[in-house]
Amino acid sequence: MSTVGALLEACPASPVAMDYTDLPASARALAADLGLTPDSFPAHRAARRQLLAERIVAGSAEQITYYLLQSRSFTALPPVVPLALARLPDRALLPAAAPRLAAWREATRASDPDADERRRLVAGLYRGLPAAWTLERCYLHTMEFLRDRLLGEQAPDAVNALYQRRGLLADSARASTAVLAAAQERLGQPQRILLAGPGLDLTRREGFDDAAPLEQPQWDWLRRRWGAAPGLDAADVRPEVLAFLRGRQRCAIEADITTEIPAIAAYDLIVATNLFVYLDDRGLLLALAALARALRPGGLLLHNDGRFAAKVFGGAVGLPVIHFTPVSLGLRNGREQMDRAVLHRR
Repeated sequence: MSTVGALLEACPASPVAMDYTDLPASARALAADLGLTPDSFPAHRAARRQLLAERIVAGSAEQITYYLLQSRSFTALPPVVPLALARLPDRALLPAAAPRLAAWREATRASDPDADERRRLVAGLYRGLPAAWTLERCYLHTMEFLRDRLLGEQAPDAVNALYQRRGLLADSARASTAVLAAAQERLGQPQRILLAGPGLDLTRREGFDDAAPLEQPQWDWLRRRWGAAPGLDAADVRPEVLAFLRGRQRCAIEADITTEIPAIAAYDLIVATNLFVYLDDRGLLLALAALARALRPGGLLLHNDGRFAAKVFGGAVGLPVIHFTPVSLGLRNGREQMDRAVLHRR
């Protein structure tokens, strides 16, 4: 069997739907405090799935907007800075972006065989939007997020709440590999790894460059660290991320870790950086429970969520924290940016 064939055969075909009984007894009191009971769980799971679909659309709208405002691949119009537009008064918002919206609409009327891969992926997101999500709605939705983000810059709790309701994007910041590097000496020699939410460096809200390669920095880091020896799977919900993975014959599991378990007791290491930030407390508890079920005994979970709830919930689902360390991401606008590496063991 070829290497690619063996990889795809080993890739789990589908995740396992999560049930209330997948919560250990030690976590059920916490679940009840969050409104999760045996009777309410099916309705909650259905609501999460509906919310997931809505957040995927909202994330697509944001990514499309960042691209159509900054890309040089489909128009000769000068790029505009999304954050600068967000500072404009309401009456000036649409006129400021109208020429670029029109250029993108014209450029995507027909398929362009000469378009680069990034543009094809963004065009696919655009064509996949529900009819109600016009370009104008995508743009105004994105400006609303950016305005809220600017207002919350000095209030961490407000920013956390904002991200917990934000659309789901394929953000894949290079800084995420700093967390891996900070924890690498404690990760051992895993035989099978799950990268939850690998993301894709598709678009950016600032500093976007068409020439930048499409990358998955964490995937690349893990391969450099261990080579091809450990099996490496990825779980995501974004359509362009799954398409990118499968186009490169990488194991891509379509799974929402708040309602599904990627695979039962399959992994020695799960990496979930820049993922929990999108989850409220109920989502965080369920995600930790799902990932605990996906780990082999002794397996490790690495993430970068600093909430105390992650420690409490982790302990309740059998994933106590064994290591926590601050991680410097360097200077930005003269201020040191900090992250953290959090390691749990099953």
